[in-house]
Amino acid sequence: MIREILYEQIPVKNISDAVPWYTEVLGFTFIWHNEDEQLAQLNLPSGQMLFLFETTDQTNTNFSQNGTLHGAVGFHTKNIEELYHHLKAFDVNVTDINNDGENKFLNFYDPDGNLFNVQCDG
Repeated sequence: MIREILYEQIPVKNISDAVPWYTEVLGFTFIWHNEDEQLAQLNLPSGQMLFLFETTDQTNTNFSQNGTLHGAVGFHTKNIEELYHHLKAFDVNVTDINNDGENKFLNFYDPDGNLFNVQCDG
């Protein structure tokens, strides 16, 4: 049976621009880039893989539910305040931190308009 999500796939307009953004801003490690397939692999320190697909299509990973926009990928952090200030320092489009009483959340966009959610326990 299925044990875990192995990787996520993200559409980007230009891999040469996206790879430095994901490595410098989000802390992913660059693994490889295949120019023929217009594909790059990045990894988080915990091992999860992210594949960036270069495309000229007008697309992203976002979807809406009853008029509310959602991102398909969610991240976890241990210090959401530090992450918030880090993203702001890179001029990332990031929401304020929300607290539901049990967890804290924020949303941010990559330069290609892909929306991501971040959760911090407690």
